[in-house]
Amino acid sequence: MGRNEIRLRRQRMSSGRIAQHRNYGDIMARHERDIKLKRISRAFIYFLIIAALILIFLFVRRWERNTEPKAKQSTALVQRVPGTSTR
Repeated sequence: MGRNEIRLRRQRMSSGRIAQHRNYGDIMARHERDIKLKRISRAFIYFLIIAALILIFLFVRRWERNTEPKAKQSTALVQRVPGTSTR
């Protein structure tokens, strides 16, 4: 026996008390709908946070790749003057 049943059995049933529980099914349906809505909104917010973090990670990674100094491959011509020695 649940807590609510025990509480209801302790209190006397009058016309006013019966009227309070007439729409119990509607109240429970509304409550379940509210709980589902909260659960869906919480999951959606978590999804948005995770997606934002992934996007930030990708932007930072791309930015770091673009700012790294690239080793330039350069070719140099060396001219030697005849008669000089190279050490």
